[in-house]
Amino acid sequence: MEKTILTYLEFSLPIHNCVIIPDFGGFILNMEPAVFLSNGEINPPKNSIVFNPELNHNDGIIASYISKNENISYNAACKRIKEFVATIKMGLKDGKTVPFGNLGSFTSDNGGNIIFVQNIMIIHPGLFGLYPMGIKQLAEIDKITFRNKRNLSLKYTIGAIAASVAAITLFMTPVSIKDSNNKNSQKADFISTITSSLSHYQDKEVENVSNQAYSTEQTGNTTEENPARPKSGRLYYIIVGGEDTMDRANNLLAKIKNNGFNKANIVEGGDRYRIYVSSFDDKTEAESFLDTFRKENPKFESAWLYSKRNN
Repeated sequence: MEKTILTYLEFSLPIHNCVIIPDFGGFILNMEPAVFLSNGEINPPKNSIVFNPELNHNDGIIASYISKNENISYNAACKRIKEFVATIKMGLKDGKTVPFGNLGSFTSDNGGNIIFVQNIMIIHPGLFGLYPMGIKQLAEIDKITFRNKRNLSLKYTIGAIAASVAAITLFMTPVSIKDSNNKNSQKADFISTITSSLSHYQDKEVENVSNQAYSTEQTGNTTEENPARPKSGRLYYIIVGGEDTMDRANNLLAKIKNNGFNKANIVEGGDRYRIYVSSFDDKTEAESFLDTFRKENPKFESAWLYSKRNN
């Protein structure tokens, strides 16, 4: 029986994101978006599980699965869940660590509070097969390109010098006295022309390499000092509750607004209607707000971060 209940929970959690075991607590699957690291590595999205003992009403998800798959009545399914919860609570009362399938385990502290320890990361079907990957930054690619061009320029420069030396050696071969003045004059003019051309070529190559180095350095500095900050295209919501129908969600929203959260609203996703008190387009700001919100509102210390693509 215990294995059956946990099997249904593990199956339904990636589908509904939030599944409640009546009179025990709710399991929330929180998706964290992909992270682009400074070293060029990209970590794929991942999921984490949060347990909230305050979400203990019957959302009907597990009972519906049991009733449909085992061909029993809905009330009989609820009775089975109730017996399962009684067994779990008895184990916690005796101070035992209660294993909870692949999800993790439960213990209780001296104050009787239930503590959930996650065992593994549940992989959402949409994230299956995604692994970290790395890409080269633009500044690094520019440096490699510059290095290749510099090596090529030096190769042609050395070749030109070798050819010039060979030509100079050839024309400096001793000649006869006859017409020596005329030939020496021509030889001097030719060597002067070659030397001038070689000097001009070397100066131009040095200037090109210097300009490329300066351009690459400027590009690299601009990239490092003013990195472009890509927009994530997602919104991050501070969730304090949720329901499986709009009517029940509206009732919960009214209660939360009566507690002073006038800007609270509803966001829909995954066949759930979640109540949020604030939303952000930057994950860092959302996480900072969430930490402060939990500290200032102990009643909502189980509030969590929900991300959704901004359409």
